[in-house]
Amino acid sequence: MRARRAPERRARRSTLDPAHRGAERALSLLARSGYPLAMVAVVKDPQPPSPQSLVSASPPTGQPSGALGLSEAERVEVVRQTMGRPDAQLRAFPNGVRDVVFSKHARYVQPLIEKHWPGSLQERAGIKLRFLTCNLYATAPYTVLFSAQHPPWPVALARSVGSGLGLQAQALSSLSGATVRLVSLLLPETTERRILQIGAFIATIDHVYDHCLDGVDPIERGRRMHGLLDGSWAPDDDVAHAGAFRLVRALHEEMSAGIHDADDRREFDRVIRSLRDYVDAEVKAMTKVPDPSGNCWRMPGVLGTIDGLIFPVWRFAGERARQWMYDVSYFVQVLDDFLDAEKDARDIRGTPILTGHWDASTLQSAWQKTLDGLTGLATESGSDDATWLYFVIESYRLMALETAEAMGVGTAD
Repeated sequence: MRARRAPERRARRSTLDPAHRGAERALSLLARSGYPLAMVAVVKDPQPPSPQSLVSASPPTGQPSGALGLSEAERVEVVRQTMGRPDAQLRAFPNGVRDVVFSKHARYVQPLIEKHWPGSLQERAGIKLRFLTCNLYATAPYTVLFSAQHPPWPVALARSVGSGLGLQAQALSSLSGATVRLVSLLLPETTERRILQIGAFIATIDHVYDHCLDGVDPIERGRRMHGLLDGSWAPDDDVAHAGAFRLVRALHEEMSAGIHDADDRREFDRVIRSLRDYVDAEVKAMTKVPDPSGNCWRMPGVLGTIDGLIFPVWRFAGERARQWMYDVSYFVQVLDDFLDAEKDARDIRGTPILTGHWDASTLQSAWQKTLDGLTGLATESGSDDATWLYFVIESYRLMALETAEAMGVGTAD
């Protein structure tokens, strides 16, 4: 996919080039899947969202999406067409974030894996969990700081200097890549530890649900998972995947440690309530309890993931950032269900893609909402410079596309 050139200090407007390789094929696939082609004709200018767009709308309903009628490669192409093309010149900032995250993973997560589930280090599961922790979950708290209303002072300084000097997007990316490394040196150790351990916890508990409970009755699944959260259940050595369960509990204990401030404790209790709601929702989904919303009990997981990820930086981020991260989590869930339609059709758990409650147009509207929300978040924080907004949006697009590509080829499965 070809990189785009950043604007020369002016608002961005770009259109999808109908002659670029694969475009006609993608448009054909979108049409076959029931996708409204008018929605992909133009990549919108980043504009602040209307007040109505800040309210989470219910996903559209309608005819089944036809996702099962597409091959995996075709579904990946639909995703690429939906998300647009990245600007590869902006890699300095994502690379800076990931350099920080991978180094902190080695410090705060790797020792727990070596102690409780060492076998995973040489397995595909270990590679996947490291990818999800470092490339997806733990990057989010660092990234959101660059559009937060009350960012750490190095971020506020970088925004001011970058706009004041009229830096182009590529230079802003380099500046921000250096800034995130500085931020990592200034954040309290407990904050960085929690960012990595909560990210690893989310990746591991999701893996346990997907791969470590086959053949276990749904009610027993719920009992075990609640037991891991409150410490009332620990697997014996003869329990299949005992190491994975023990890692979940160890990560929970570590990320819970050292919370003495009353406000921090209140926020963390919110995380635990969300986790319990997630466990209960998965039991309902597997026992075929109808979800009145039509979302097949996906939303507790969508919300709980973000309550966990935002906890370490909640004082910087604010509720507007939390809402944007909810929208990103929702998009990632729609994306995951769209890409995994064939696999999910063989599973005990239904998904909104399989019922037709979500479809390719849901994927597009969810993606667009994350773009609008990020623009609004950055603008509200005082960053209304066109080039800074371009840098923020396109850095997000670049990182999101890398994650989507990994999901499409199975790295994140």
